[in-house]
Amino acid sequence: MESKKILVVGAGSGIGRSLLEKLNAIPEYFPIGISRRGRPLEESFEKGKNYYCDLGDPNQIVKFSKELLERWNKIDAIYFASGDGLFLKIEDLEWEDLQKHLALNLSAPILLTSKLLPALGKGSLLCYISSTAGKQGFPESSPYCASKHGLAGFAKAIREEVKGRGIRVTTVYAGAIDTPIWDGREGFKREDMIPSNDAAIFLESLYSQPATLNQDEILLLPPKGIL
Repeated sequence: MESKKILVVGAGSGIGRSLLEKLNAIPEYFPIGISRRGRPLEESFEKGKNYYCDLGDPNQIVKFSKELLERWNKIDAIYFASGDGLFLKIEDLEWEDLQKHLALNLSAPILLTSKLLPALGKGSLLCYISSTAGKQGFPESSPYCASKHGLAGFAKAIREEVKGRGIRVTTVYAGAIDTPIWDGREGFKREDMIPSNDAAIFLESLYSQPATLNQDEILLLPPKGIL
């Protein structure tokens, strides 16, 4: 049986890194990741490895997508786990920082979907990892909330666009998961957050569900709820 080919976007750290490791431990999967922390592209991919792509650069996204489709004639799942935080009072926002933030959190998933969608078929999965900030507002988080609301809205539209092809689209509104995005932020207890390895166990299960069902939107929270 041919291995299931899975791409993890944003596999350099946090949720994406843990998810790539989890998927790699399953023999029937052939996952790879991409991020700015990845190794150079090779003639053929190695299972479980993270490859270089600057997700803030649309030219690199287009180049990577072309090279991926030259190696893989089909993709069984794509997990969009890339992103960063931009947490500040709105009056302190600088235009350049905003553009970089939106490029990584929103534009990159949209462009990757556009380029890679032709390789997905019936039973495949597009999983967009949004945030509780994609459902509600938080103070000093307006750019982040905007990007995560935008990603969730994009996923809703794509779900309608591909449902006739049997492609599953899931949006995960993730609560506090213990990743580097919390570094330097005061007032949050890391022990109250979901460990990234535990989040990866759940995210992997989304693809292994029967292809006859789709989990459209999921709210994933630690036991104490929204922190």
